[in-house]
Amino acid sequence: MDPMAKAFEEAKKNPKMRKRLKIKAAFSLLLFVMFLGVIFITIGTIIASKTGSFLGMTQLDFLKLRARYGIIMMFLIIIHLAMNRSIMKKELELLFG
Repeated sequence: MDPMAKAFEEAKKNPKMRKRLKIKAAFSLLLFVMFLGVIFITIGTIIASKTGSFLGMTQLDFLKLRARYGIIMMFLIIIHLAMNRSIMKKELELLFG
């Protein structure tokens, strides 16, 4: 059995840990959905730069949307890293230790 799967199974039995896992899972899902938006905006920017517009938006509209989306993504990534800092510390210890 995968060690992470075993850790998740044990955490599911603990109500306090289950609540934390649900919050982390919801946040990870939000980041994934936002990432799909980034891909869509990037493709839209490329198409709009070649054809003049995409879905009624010009290249400038896509670049404005991309800038706003980028700021939101930066904050979400910072929050994600803060939520998973203990895991990150252990991974870095393993990598450099």
